[in-house]
Amino acid sequence: MIVQIQDSEATEPRRLSIDKPEILIGKQADCDVVLSGGKVSRRHARIAIDDGGFRIEDLQSTNGTLVNGEALSGSRTLGERDEVRIADFVLRVSRGEEPAKAPEKAVAAPAAKPAAPKPKREKEESEEAKKAKMFWASMESFFEPIWGYIQDPGVSEVMINGAQEIFFEQKGKLVRSEILFSEEGLRAAIMNVAQFMGRRINEENPYLDARLPDGSRVAIVLPPCSRKGPAMAIRKFAKERMTLKDLVRFGALSDEVVQFLDICVKLSKNAIVSGGTSSGKTTLLNIISALIPDDQRILVIEDSAELQLQQEHVLPLESKPPDKHGKGEVTLRELVRASLRLRPDRIVVGEVRGGEALDLLQAMNTGHSGSLATIHASSPAQTLARLETLTLFSGLDLPIVAIREQVASAVDMIIQAARLQDGSRKVTHVSQVLPLSPEGRYRVQDIYRFVRTGKENGKITGEHRAVGNLPTFLDEIELAGFELPPSLKEIAARPEARAAMEHKDSAH
Repeated sequence: MIVQIQDSEATEPRRLSIDKPEILIGKQADCDVVLSGGKVSRRHARIAIDDGGFRIEDLQSTNGTLVNGEALSGSRTLGERDEVRIADFVLRVSRGEEPAKAPEKAVAAPAAKPAAPKPKREKEESEEAKKAKMFWASMESFFEPIWGYIQDPGVSEVMINGAQEIFFEQKGKLVRSEILFSEEGLRAAIMNVAQFMGRRINEENPYLDARLPDGSRVAIVLPPCSRKGPAMAIRKFAKERMTLKDLVRFGALSDEVVQFLDICVKLSKNAIVSGGTSSGKTTLLNIISALIPDDQRILVIEDSAELQLQQEHVLPLESKPPDKHGKGEVTLRELVRASLRLRPDRIVVGEVRGGEALDLLQAMNTGHSGSLATIHASSPAQTLARLETLTLFSGLDLPIVAIREQVASAVDMIIQAARLQDGSRKVTHVSQVLPLSPEGRYRVQDIYRFVRTGKENGKITGEHRAVGNLPTFLDEIELAGFELPPSLKEIAARPEARAAMEHKDSAH
């Protein structure tokens, strides 16, 4: 059902696409069409599909409903040309289908082999693209105050802390906007997003985390949980996919680090990309995953699809929230378990944040090497501690020593990302996880580290340096015929460095 809404204060009508046989109209947050205005009742009217047309019913509203200028009493049929007026809003409804074309006159033609039917997938993609186009058309109207930021490629995120407080991130820095929302406008924008996603957000369910048609991620929290009013964060989807060369050009990585990471991925080393909020973990994981050989089957598991792997054989899986009755939820942990039966060569998890950590560690330890994931942690050592904590969320009563053995044996490499004080994002550590110490403690050795050298024009300067440690899988690298990066080759030429490496590999 397509609902076109003309507001007396707006120049362009808004269009909503609602895939339901019946919709509620009113100013209450859980209505399907939310109209903000003092003369609109909480639940004002209902429109339902009826015998090929529509039927509208006034729900005993205070100020009534007009159809073609006449007051509606009870219910009546409604055509696509009919005009519904509720307070200062004019609505028209339609099915949104293209009118059927008149049949053309038949013309004789030579017999030809019938064309193969188009795959169903093409039709579905076409319908999805059509819905996405309608959504962005309505977004432009609903999000008019911040539409410039959404369109600006230099803005990576827009944050709304209530209608009167808007921030945006530009070049890694947060900037407060002078633009403001109206309370009614912000609520209407939020309801528009929820309606398109087929989700409900209200006082009973005040939180929404969803993915927009272009891949951008939106998180919403309503009062009373958000004390400043409705809060929203839109993390924009990068239109152009970044590459390792881009990261080297920006100084986030060095050519040597890229060469070493390429070796680790080709040798199927399990790696965790860790970092704080907005440190670039997902972007980094996406770029590193491009190093996976194209002849392998990759399963990608996420809460909200953000990764864009370019290999030929990729199967993306996405978790599913519960419906309005609290049923039908599919968690990340269930998807990790299911993935093990789908014959993956590699498993890539967008973000480990719960009990799925245990299932991922078990997968890494039982033949699914070369797996990748991200996690929230501020250092390589803390990454291991956080994996241990998340494993406890699985509900299994395991001894701490057993969990630590799982973590230390499953994870080979940790790639630490950080956003520095100048707003730039860097890989600060590339570290190897060693076997547990005799006391049962985690051990980590840095292979590369970002070393600050100063500050120029407000920007932090520095370089990625090999710190003198050799990876304990040096023999694997040499047997596979990979050439070591120059710094590691120089360190490997020292007899004492090789001896130290062998000692670390055998220590337990």
